[in-house]
Amino acid sequence: MSDPARVPHVTFVIPAYNEEARLPASLDRVIAFLAQQPFDSEIIVSDDGSRDTTTSIVEQRIAAGTPPSVTLRLLRAERNEGKGAAIRRGMLDARGAFAFFVDADLATPPDQSLKLLPKLEAGADVAIGSRIQPDGSDMRASQPLKRRLAGQTFTLMRKALGVLRDIDDTQCPMKGFRREAARAIFERQRLSGWIFDAEVLSIARSLGQRIEAAPVTWQHVEGSRIRLRPGEAWQVLRDLLRLRRGRS
Repeated sequence: MSDPARVPHVTFVIPAYNEEARLPASLDRVIAFLAQQPFDSEIIVSDDGSRDTTTSIVEQRIAAGTPPSVTLRLLRAERNEGKGAAIRRGMLDARGAFAFFVDADLATPPDQSLKLLPKLEAGADVAIGSRIQPDGSDMRASQPLKRRLAGQTFTLMRKALGVLRDIDDTQCPMKGFRREAARAIFERQRLSGWIFDAEVLSIARSLGQRIEAAPVTWQHVEGSRIRLRPGEAWQVLRDLLRLRRGRS
């Protein structure tokens, strides 16, 4: 069992909503990865009002114990508020010098954080994964056509409105932050839907924080919690206009 008094070098925040099917294997995978690293770490599962056994799974895993260098914690929300809200809670509660968030499906494997961590340790405030590879190939090509078109449309809208024009992949589900930068950003973050990634980076940019990107491995995983509903484009447009005006 890890010592809760020891300050972790790295925190992993995992948002979870009704993740009883995927979470056990994902937790084991993240714990195994972090246990191999030469630093103390913690994992925060930020439950977003799950109605299944997600919280029980985490509580049982905590009770079973973790390797000495890894702490596992659970944050619980009374109601479902959205991925952005779940990550905000976790990031503001993170104790690590550097904090990452990753999806529960681990579409971006935990070891990809090692491509971002050196950038943070070298002074970047924010390090973001990019699914675009050095040879120009884009791992998002593995997505179903509907998801791929939705992502391309969002990027076109975002850049047309002048929001983070120099960042090609704002939505990659792995991002890392220096602890001080994370607190400054997430205290200001308000959007709860899937566009929250762009808001987070917009806030970082407005604060003058240094953002660096690195290509990471990613693959499409079935069972996404994102639902592309009719009329979603109008909400996305409204949120992008808010970001362009510098409001969140």
